[in-house]
Amino acid sequence: MISTKAYSLFIVSLALAFTSSLSITAPVFTVKITNNLALGSKPIIISCISSKLDTSSQVLFRGEPFGLMFDTNQSDKWTCDIFSSSGAKKTSFVLFDLDRDKSRCKPDGLCLWQINPDGFYLYVASIQKYQKQ
Repeated sequence: MISTKAYSLFIVSLALAFTSSLSITAPVFTVKITNNLALGSKPIIISCISSKLDTSSQVLFRGEPFGLMFDTNQSDKWTCDIFSSSGAKKTSFVLFDLDRDKSRCKPDGLCLWQINPDGFYLYVASIQKYQKQ
């Protein structure tokens, strides 16, 4: 006959084994980008695309966020173009790549970006701070 303590330990071990066999990557990710450019700066325009989806262009004033939510079974890489408010292209960057970001975003699938005057910053969950990319 198994003791209550041994049975409890078995149940906890079984639960841990089951959860560790599951992917720690959320199948649905939410990416939020915030315009943190200098006070008085003109708004920027951001447009993002994946292999299957395309966002419309979004105008972001200072302090404003832009977000998108997607299922990684359909879109596992997003690239964004940033334009000045006059329409001149400034830069492009990979907003999300499942292989790169699954361990950098928060466990619940939230990825936080900031557009700062000196570059793009991603909140890296493992170190709990924004890191320049």
